[in-house]
Amino acid sequence: MSVIKKYRKQIAMVVLLALVAYLSFNSYFVFVGINALINAIAVMGIVIISGYARQLHLGQSAFLGIGAYTSAILMTKAGLNFWLTIPVAMVIAGVFGWVLSIPTLKLKGGSYLALVTQTFGEIIYVLLLNMEWLTNGPFGISGIKAPSIGPLDFTGLQPYFFLCLAILALVYFALRRIVRVKFGRFFISIRESEEAAQSIGINTRKYKMVAFVIATSVAGLAGVLYGPFIGYLSPEQFRWQPSLTLVSMAIVGGLSSLEGGIVGAVILTFLPELLRSTDQLRMILYGVIVILTLAFLPDGIVSLFGKKPGEIKKMLAAQWDMLSDKTLRKKKKKVKLAGKAK
Repeated sequence: MSVIKKYRKQIAMVVLLALVAYLSFNSYFVFVGINALINAIAVMGIVIISGYARQLHLGQSAFLGIGAYTSAILMTKAGLNFWLTIPVAMVIAGVFGWVLSIPTLKLKGGSYLALVTQTFGEIIYVLLLNMEWLTNGPFGISGIKAPSIGPLDFTGLQPYFFLCLAILALVYFALRRIVRVKFGRFFISIRESEEAAQSIGINTRKYKMVAFVIATSVAGLAGVLYGPFIGYLSPEQFRWQPSLTLVSMAIVGGLSSLEGGIVGAVILTFLPELLRSTDQLRMILYGVIVILTLAFLPDGIVSLFGKKPGEIKKMLAAQWDMLSDKTLRKKKKKVKLAGKAK
C-alpha cells in the first residue's frame, strides 16, 4: 500500500495514458490523442521553467514553431532524415532560448518576463511570415512526411500515436532525472526564495538560464513531432495564443510536477472535443470548468491523486472557506472575543 501511495502520481498518469491509448483505436480520438501527447511534451518544458524555476513563460509556442520549421525545412529543402532533424531542431530552439534568457532573466520575473516572452512569440511569428525565401511566408510548408525506421512506417495515425507516446515517455524520464539531481534542487531553491538561494552561493541567473534552455529545447522536440502530424505548417499556428493554452494546461494539471503537466495537457486537449456536442456552449463550459479547477485546486488536478474521498472533501471545504472569506471572518471573530475578554 505504501508503494502505491509513493508512486500515486505515476500510477494515475499511466492509467490516464492507457485510457488515451485505448481511445486510440477510434481514428477521431487517436488524432486528438496525438495532439494531446505533443502538447504534453511542450507543457513539461513549461513545468521546468515556470513550475520549478518560477519564471513565467508565455512564449512556448514560438519555440515549438522554431523546432517545427527547422525540422520541416531540413526535410523538405535539404533532404535530411527526420531522425537527424530532432537534435538539430532541439539545439536551435535551445540556442534561441539561451539568447532570449540573457536579457530577460535580468528582469524580476512576474509580469515583465511574461510580457517579454509573449512579445518574442510575436517576433517569431513576424519572422516566419516575412522570411519567404526560407519559410514560404504565409503559404507555409507542406508535404512534411511521417518518419520511418526500416520496415516500421509511422505514416498512419495509430503508429504515429505510439511513436509520440514513446517519445513522451523518454522526455518524462529524462526530465524526471534532471529534477531529482543537483539541477532540480537548485531550481526548487530558486522557486522558494531566490534571495535565500543567492545567500548560500547559488548562481540563480545561471540555473534559470539552464531551466530556460531545457524548456525551449523540449518545445523544439514537440515542434518536430507536430510537423509530420499535421503535414503542413503556417506562421499562424505559432502565435502567442497557443502559449496561453499550454500554460493553462500546466496550471490545471499541476504546475509543480511533470505528471501534472501531462495530466493537464491530456484533459484540456480532450475536454473541448468531449464538449463539442454542446455547440456554442462548448467554450463557455470549458472556461467554467477551468476556472473552478483553478479556484478549488490551486495545486492542480494532480493534487487529488492518492487522496481518499474524505481527504478530498476536507481539502475542497477548506478551499471554499478561504474563497468565501469564512476563515478570515473566524479569525476576526476570535480577535474580537479575545479583545472583549481582556
